[in-house]
Amino acid sequence: MKKLIYISFSILFFLTFGCSDLLEEDNLGGINNEEFYSTEVGFSTLVTASYASLRTLYGNEPIWDLGGTDIYQEGKDPGGPFYRYESLNAGNTTLKEFYQNTYQAIQNTNAALFYLDAPNLASSMRTQVEAEMRFLRAFYHFILMEQFGGIVINEEYTNSPRVNIPRSDLATSYEFVISEMEAALSGVPSDSDPGRVNKDIVNHYLAKAYLTRAWDLGSNSDFNTAISHADAVIANKGSIELEYSEVWDPYNVNNEEIIFTVQYSNEGVANLQDAGNNQQTLYAVYSGSGSGNMKRSVDAFVPAHHVISGFQANDSRYWFDFMLTTYNEYFNYYPDGPGLGKGGVLNYYPVIKDPNKTSFTPADSAEWDAYVASVGGKADGYIVFPIWAGASDFHKTQYEQRAWGNTDRRLPAFKKFDNPQNAANSINNNGSTRSIVLARLTETYFLKAEALIGLNQFSQARDIVQEIVDRPGNKVDSGGEDITNALDGVSNQTEALEAYFLESGKEMLGEYNGRWPMLRRTNMLGHMLTNYNADFERNGITWEEHWDLRPIPQDAIQLNEALTFENDQNPGY
Repeated sequence: MKKLIYISFSILFFLTFGCSDLLEEDNLGGINNEEFYSTEVGFSTLVTASYASLRTLYGNEPIWDLGGTDIYQEGKDPGGPFYRYESLNAGNTTLKEFYQNTYQAIQNTNAALFYLDAPNLASSMRTQVEAEMRFLRAFYHFILMEQFGGIVINEEYTNSPRVNIPRSDLATSYEFVISEMEAALSGVPSDSDPGRVNKDIVNHYLAKAYLTRAWDLGSNSDFNTAISHADAVIANKGSIELEYSEVWDPYNVNNEEIIFTVQYSNEGVANLQDAGNNQQTLYAVYSGSGSGNMKRSVDAFVPAHHVISGFQANDSRYWFDFMLTTYNEYFNYYPDGPGLGKGGVLNYYPVIKDPNKTSFTPADSAEWDAYVASVGGKADGYIVFPIWAGASDFHKTQYEQRAWGNTDRRLPAFKKFDNPQNAANSINNNGSTRSIVLARLTETYFLKAEALIGLNQFSQARDIVQEIVDRPGNKVDSGGEDITNALDGVSNQTEALEAYFLESGKEMLGEYNGRWPMLRRTNMLGHMLTNYNADFERNGITWEEHWDLRPIPQDAIQLNEALTFENDQNPGY
């Protein structure tokens, strides 16, 4: 790994320990490492770089986390090998960049740990920083394991390239990750900003690491340990009390349900179009020109029809996630929108849930026109696109034919991650300065439910998921139909896991919490893709077992003298 894990520190991130400020580059010229890192300010650059690596990994469409799952389908944005698998190979550039960036993140943490004693830090701060860096180092190793299985463990900082590090087996890789996270648990604070490691973050990922090992290595005791770490988070955070709309309110970031985030800031970026991330641009199709005051959409990870049809008509999560009425200035939907008033309606998407409805009538059109007139009237270029969101085959065909035809403006905008505070830069893909949520309390509940399924305790898992279903405000009409729970009545583990994925897919649509690893670790990836992935159906793809791991990048093997293609490449590649 001569080039993959070596970092030049001639350009360093210059910040105080706080992670929520914007990154600024500072060329330090000829100052050597020992002199610079012996100062508190200099050392803080290593800590900041270790956190800033999260932006590199998650700030720009982490296709390795999202692509080729059961809840998204391919749009115009090309993602071919990740959506369709057949051409995914060891030369894939995206996988290589992910591998390289993650090992660079690991080397950042190694550097911080190496120079930990150089600055004159208070003992308590030194203990905390050591724990933070050990957790982050374990986290970065863990997300590699989720993709590749057993990994090259790098826990040593050097000023010269390391070119001879063997790949550890899966059990050893887990042992390293879990022991590092457990060691970090006692040193991190009980509470902090979700952008900085605390006990809830460590316990949440210990639950996920133990859960993943339980599936991979067949250890029931690990399922129980995962539950205990999930319970520790739940005991500290409390029950699920916020409405879904409150959790994702763009003016209510870092609320009490949020556990771990990649931090950004709206301050100081008024004219910086590349200062943020692109999460708000995903999960939707082109809906109008960015230069015409519409939010930029890259037409990637289009929500699958089974997810759309899985939302009941009375489920408020659907009505929050999707912007079914779009104004001629996109962010005029929000109270501090850039325009004067909301103006005319550019796109309107009436939802067709009735399973028996196969066409719309002049009466329907008149009803839609009346609604649009009541909320601002039609803007120039107005369209109406009914969304065939019912569960019938006809609805599925109508929805997916439009998706496969790549018709612009055919589907509503996805607003769950909108950043109206930085609306002026929405024309740019990376114009969002809203923090990216990597973990939240609801996922902790799901992790506990999954561990219970692993123990074949299906009714207990169902009850945990019911607490999510019963979240305050989930029902649009409190007197209307109840929101159902797919785990009701399951009788075996495959049924329970499938139901679990259907429920988590609705609740956590678009979130960067490892949908692909979730399917992989439960050995359900092939099942869910075969039964739910529209790209497999459309392209006639037959599942192959070796796709449940990603290929080790070819360059990583070539540059590491301890690796060989025969012994270290994942089977099938």
